[in-house]
Amino acid sequence: MAGRRLVSAYAALHYDTSVQLRDGRGAGRHVLWPAGWKVCAQQPAAGTPLQGRRVTLTVVKRKESCP
Repeated sequence: MAGRRLVSAYAALHYDTSVQLRDGRGAGRHVLWPAGWKVCAQQPAAGTPLQGRRVTLTVVKRKESCP
């Protein structure tokens, strides 16, 4: 998911996948408008079977660089 816009990342995940968002700047910001954010990292790693596990996406605003 890294490098994708957050809206695109949501679309790629199965509808029943639990998603947690983490502010990549560490400022605790909340995502109110997903179209304005991008994904920097994900947990678990790409290709890992989810099997009901929560996905954590580290995100920053689209104009910001990833940490």
